[in-house]
Amino acid sequence: MHQIMVMYADGALGNKSVAVGLGTLTAGVFNYLRASNSQLYKLKDILGATYQYYYNEPEVSASESLLTFISQAKGFDINKFKR
Repeated sequence: MHQIMVMYADGALGNKSVAVGLGTLTAGVFNYLRASNSQLYKLKDILGATYQYYYNEPEVSASESLLTFISQAKGFDINKFKR
């Protein structure tokens, strides 16, 4: 799936300004329509993996609290989450 997203981002690289413009517009509309107590939408939330590709942002690893939650699952193996 990641390779497909990179191929998409490579194809859309020439359209970066279009993607960023539409993403900003979309985030603005979503923020206008959201409930007052909910989290703000950011360009990063709208573009996803394309945002990481455009701005060379490193991927975030799973947080400790998430690993603690997952560790309670039946058949959990910590080695699947280590690089």
